[in-house]
Amino acid sequence: MFNQPIEPIDTCGCSDTGYLTTRTIPIDLAHGVGQIENVPVYHCRSSACEEFTLPTVVARRIEEIAEQMEETKLDKVVFTWVNHPEPSLGPLSDTSFDSIQEVHIQAFTLQFVGREYEDAHVILVVPGQSIFLKSMLEDTEYYLLRYEAEIRTEGTWFSFYKFYYDEPDFTYEDFLEWSEEGHLKEIGRITMDEVEEALTDEFGEWA
Repeated sequence: MFNQPIEPIDTCGCSDTGYLTTRTIPIDLAHGVGQIENVPVYHCRSSACEEFTLPTVVARRIEEIAEQMEETKLDKVVFTWVNHPEPSLGPLSDTSFDSIQEVHIQAFTLQFVGREYEDAHVILVVPGQSIFLKSMLEDTEYYLLRYEAEIRTEGTWFSFYKFYYDEPDFTYEDFLEWSEEGHLKEIGRITMDEVEEALTDEFGEWA
């Protein structure tokens, strides 16, 4: 289990700016070469670049997964953040619950990396925080799905925003500064269980 956030932008293996995405990576195992699917990596988005960089926390998790693969003699697995531990007999502390919740939210948001809907595509994911989408129909139209940690009602809640951004290159750092001026229009709030249906209702099916 990890205890630190993954930044949405870092450095690709080629030294250019790397953007968070997912890919299948090979891994050397005692019983041969295996594969791990859906691994979060930083890549420069160039189709000619085969390099990538693993976030530090992901690299540590890969080591744990490799050990499990060797123990079970598996050749291919899907990347996950947590094992399936035996249930504890004692109650969860608030700290333990918050940690588990953080892992759950980060894993949930990461599954949207690179996703393309009929009318929009995901351009950036800030794990555990935000999902940004850009419209396929209007070049300056964007959407933001943001986790609301301060909402204390039952369930896990996200706010859904629409905004128009005229700059040709969208970067997270510029967005944070720009959004302080109040350009976001809140469409509504939905629970995590409603996110998938809400996005397909708004943008169509995803490929």
